Amino acid sequence: MPIKVSSFIMQGASLEGENPLPFFRAREHNLYPTVEELFPDSKKELLGYETAFRVLPYRMQDRYSRRRHPIYFKQIILENDLIEAVFLPEFGGRLYSLRDKKTGRDILYRNSVFQPANLAIRNAWLSGGIEWNIGQLGHTFTTCSPVYVARVKDENEGDFLRIYEFERCKKVFWKLDFHLPSGSNMLYVYTSIVNPSDESVPMYWWTNIGVEESEGMRVFAPADEVIYINPAVEQNNQISYGISRMPILPSLPDKDSSYPWNFNFSNEYFFQIPDNEKAPWEAAVYENGRMFFETSTSMLRYRKMFCWGNHAGGRRWKEYLSVPGEGSVEIQGGLAPTQLHGMDMPAHTVWEWTQVFGISSVDRDKAHQKDWFAARSIVEEKIRRLMPCETLYNNHSYFQECSLDDSLEILHDGSGWGALELLRMRSAGKRIVLDGFMFPLSSIGPEQYPWLCLLNTGTLPETDTYDKPISWMIQRDWEVLLKKSIENPQNRNWNALLHYGVMLYEEGCEEEAILVWKESLEKCPSVWAYRNMAVAEKNKDNLNGAIEYMEKALQFFGEFCDQSLAEEYISLLNDKEDYDKAWKYYKGLPEKLASAERIKIIAGVAAFEIDHLDFVAGIFEHEYAVIREGEVLLTELWFKYNAKMLAKQRGVMYSSKLIEECKILYPPPRRIDYRLS
Repeated sequence: MPIKVSSFIMQGASLEGENPLPFFRAREHNLYPTVEELFPDSKKELLGYETAFRVLPYRMQDRYSRRRHPIYFKQIILENDLIEAVFLPEFGGRLYSLRDKKTGRDILYRNSVFQPANLAIRNAWLSGGIEWNIGQLGHTFTTCSPVYVARVKDENEGDFLRIYEFERCKKVFWKLDFHLPSGSNMLYVYTSIVNPSDESVPMYWWTNIGVEESEGMRVFAPADEVIYINPAVEQNNQISYGISRMPILPSLPDKDSSYPWNFNFSNEYFFQIPDNEKAPWEAAVYENGRMFFETSTSMLRYRKMFCWGNHAGGRRWKEYLSVPGEGSVEIQGGLAPTQLHGMDMPAHTVWEWTQVFGISSVDRDKAHQKDWFAARSIVEEKIRRLMPCETLYNNHSYFQECSLDDSLEILHDGSGWGALELLRMRSAGKRIVLDGFMFPLSSIGPEQYPWLCLLNTGTLPETDTYDKPISWMIQRDWEVLLKKSIENPQNRNWNALLHYGVMLYEEGCEEEAILVWKESLEKCPSVWAYRNMAVAEKNKDNLNGAIEYMEKALQFFGEFCDQSLAEEYISLLNDKEDYDKAWKYYKGLPEKLASAERIKIIAGVAAFEIDHLDFVAGIFEHEYAVIREGEVLLTELWFKYNAKMLAKQRGVMYSSKLIEECKILYPPPRRIDYRLS
């Protein structure tokens, strides 16, 4: 199989660096969605387990705009005579496009622009293609970061492609082997997750496949029982799950839910594949009978459909992530009943499965007959003919053998964290066999240097307090090393204490972390420790204390203030309802910070409360890059603004009743309407 490395140009908005601040995990590690009355007890098990927000040791990728320009992207192409697969090594190894060479048609949804948006764990995310989501609920930590890509020699088949990395949050290694045999119009991916540690870890995996949306596209899977989301409850910023049977769901009572176009709100449902299903699958069948399908070995058991919905907010999201006229539906394969179901991966365990992506066609009329079950039988019969279970499992066994191959030619470097972790494990006397991985020492760079110094010398170096921290570490093994280091007074510098406090706070030892940060400040005041103290005080519901610490951070940092500090400070003042002070601070910011999108939006909240309505009106004229999925701050501000203007016009009191009236009288402009329903 030929493998080529090249580049291409696409219009896009560049990522402009990372947020230097640590964003701590939710204090409650679990989420607690509500369930409908008939929701079975068996499906309640582990629902919400370890699914709350968690991002450290990674940093937030929240620096981008909607200013598009030509960008060069590195691409790695795996192809045979029928299929061309294009991967983006700088963006999580995303399968950017899968093209049928006979027709020239894209098999997946291929985004025509690169537009980051605030949907991933670390913020920045892009739509389209296939994304490999591991570790934590949401779009994965490395979705906009480089990963390793290597060519692997195979005597029988020819070269195949391997994508791999070390996942720092859960301390596991993962790899994907892509096989495209000659004459095959199906792409195989063998997935392996390795937990080499002595402890179990909460685990998550969903293969997120973006397929082209159309009005007549229909979704099938080998289960009629689905877990669905109640959209009425979801509007109240809660998630409520119900269980029902396809194709008519309570969430869409009058229409066939197997057609994503029928949804007039953004929604999803999860096919509850029976545990005796040897080869779970999912398919999208179009109006003309064209079919995309995927199937896998049984470990990747569950399937999902997500659509943005055929309503104003959904259409807005689709064009927001791409260009007008384009849109995608996600079909996904995962390890757990829903994405809000957690699970543990035992110590010293390898999980593995093979997934297949293919194209074909079925009889158009039979696939779109009213009887979803009869239509599904037609689709399943075709998939089984194309990929019999026996063939799938024979290939899986062969790919297992190939996965042990260490004859790698690295085509693109990932991070240096895998190499550093292997050094740490060897230093600790851990014997580990990681067949098929290669983490060259040359990959270790500036982000890893402080931790390499701690490993080799027993000291975490002291830095200038004006320098932005280049990396964070929360892994317990490194915490043990750092704790031992600072037991020596000579090593107990402000920077070592700052990082030790971050480790403690992340694992829930809040009071101990606060004492450590206070000691760090006594040794050398820093904006970073002051800011962390502000977070700690806010979490204790002490807004006055949080504001006091944040003001010390801002005073210390002066005009070099990072935009995140300004955002957090204005938000604190808004929380305290000190809108005059928030507005005054905003007006004193340098233009570069004052024009930052998130700062401008939260300043608008303060401006509204103190009647600077001209400024608020100006906010609605801008298209923002930083809107979070599900966020309605702008639309709510729009309705409040119009209600206040209406009150002035009528000479009456501003009231909640007027706000409700304005929701009918004044639909929000399309550029700010991101409502999911």
